[in-house]
Amino acid sequence: MALTPFIPQDKAPADLQDAVDRLIQQDIELHGKIPAPLRLPMMNLLRQVNSYYSNKIEGNVTDPEDVLRSQEDNFDEDLQEIRRHIEAQKRLADEPIHKLEVCSRNAIARMHRKIYTGMSDQYLDPKLNDGGATARLVPGEFRQKDVIVGKHIPPSVEEMRSHMNWFENAYRLDRIHGLSRLFAAAGAHHRLMWIHPFLDGNGRIGRLFTDQYLKAAGMGGYGLWSMSRGFGRDVEAYYAALRAADQPRKGDLDGRCELSDSGLLVFTRYFVETALDQVQYFSSLLEPQMLGDRIDVYFELRKRGAYTNRKAQILSPLRIEARDIYKTLLYQGEQQRADIQARLGVGERITWSILAQMAGEDLINLDGCKPVTLNLSPDSIEFLFPHLW
Repeated sequence: MALTPFIPQDKAPADLQDAVDRLIQQDIELHGKIPAPLRLPMMNLLRQVNSYYSNKIEGNVTDPEDVLRSQEDNFDEDLQEIRRHIEAQKRLADEPIHKLEVCSRNAIARMHRKIYTGMSDQYLDPKLNDGGATARLVPGEFRQKDVIVGKHIPPSVEEMRSHMNWFENAYRLDRIHGLSRLFAAAGAHHRLMWIHPFLDGNGRIGRLFTDQYLKAAGMGGYGLWSMSRGFGRDVEAYYAALRAADQPRKGDLDGRCELSDSGLLVFTRYFVETALDQVQYFSSLLEPQMLGDRIDVYFELRKRGAYTNRKAQILSPLRIEARDIYKTLLYQGEQQRADIQARLGVGERITWSILAQMAGEDLINLDGCKPVTLNLSPDSIEFLFPHLW
């Protein structure tokens, strides 16, 4: 018997329907107000934030500095999970999955393969249970063995295959419309985690899948806000909500198959409230006037040589004209060097000196004869985007 895929819209409490409606409206507003030149740098930054929080949820202790170091050419091998997760997000953005295929077995296997291909052996021999037995993980391959995950006993291998066939059909977006797509996103997140189709990496894949599903469902601002950050801000609340949806049904009126509909409602409410919290946070963070004020203060501190970076180093003074360059790139997009010089009204040598220093600090991209573009410098992130980590 098939599981209940998601809470039907007409059976959801009125306040939850209202919350989903607000979520959609606020996502539209966020999508519409962010300057286009900021979108790509912000999405690149959010991939790193997602990886940080996804690792935190899995109990892998990292800090923002680890995430930033994982992007360096000579990164520590202990950071390869973080690096692979970030790379997988970027590849999926560059080569998006068709919206009607996002919940297919092939698409989900592809997500797993993109993270685990190239991983060293220490990540490819996960434990099957608390007894210490291990099995070889093949990137992108559904598990061939039964497993135990803490107190959760996922479906057997045979049942898992049947459930994955059901999953592929239950969440097809050409069969789900309107507010129901958000209810489906919540249901699909839990059901995929409960099915546990891989030997390892199911949490990361579940969250990566949800990223893809929300985008495919029409959340145009997604990528400027993040479910992984919301889940990772309070890991215990996340696991408690998942456990609620793991509960067996309480009588014939509480769902189909073995799982509780009332438990799924608990998780759905948690999912929607978490999404709303994240949209509201990023809307505030990226509000143009407030962001502009933080940029002004940042470059004023830089002019005075009074800014200390994440390594407790005082950065070299930077001419105040850098603020005007940064804001022009933010609000108007890429610029030719000659146009920047004309706008500043200073000589070529001074213009080049400012651009070279900004590029050296990753505030901008300066590549040969190509136009100058905006970048988000690791040393400026914590000031311009406070409480992101």
